[in-house]
Amino acid sequence: MKRILFLMVLIITVLRGEAQIFHGGVLLGITASQVDGDSYAGYDKLGLQGGVFIKTSLAKSLDARLEIRYASRGARNPASDDNTGSYFLALHYIDLPVSAAIKIKEYGSFEIGLIPGYLFTVNGEKDNGILVDSFHSFDLGTLFGIQVNFTEKIALNVRYSYSIFSIRDREEAGYYYSWFGKIFGHSRGDFNNYLTMALCYQIR
Repeated sequence: MKRILFLMVLIITVLRGEAQIFHGGVLLGITASQVDGDSYAGYDKLGLQGGVFIKTSLAKSLDARLEIRYASRGARNPASDDNTGSYFLALHYIDLPVSAAIKIKEYGSFEIGLIPGYLFTVNGEKDNGILVDSFHSFDLGTLFGIQVNFTEKIALNVRYSYSIFSIRDREEAGYYYSWFGKIFGHSRGDFNNYLTMALCYQIR
């Protein structure tokens, strides 16, 4: 974790000296997630995300962007009158999102890309018992998003992401999968399925 924080500071420092080629800044926001492949549906697990980004122009209307961020995702099913059981899963990742953005004049952009992620901590509980299952340490997700520019330096970024490979193996089939999972024909294994929203501040 110390190495990641050091790298974030180094990137921001370099950006200050290379502003003619690269632009960059910081981002902070929330995640709303679920895990396809478990027995629960709904983006009920809220978490935080935060990090730094750099971007550069490839063409007049095309940008490339790289980020280093912390992001929390997982699943949650609170107990209720109809459901006495509870389920909570928190997956903590260091992500390296890479994306291409088609700019829409000064108003914003559409994004597409990939999100390699490293899982460094898992915690959770089911029916008030500690739950720590065997999850893969590597996650590779899709990235589809839109960014709205409020000013030259401040923007709102909204994305949808879904794991390409399973984050946990299951022998049994028949668990819940959302529409994106069904498109790819998933019938076993767990997959991250989440939305993110972040405010981005461009330093240079």
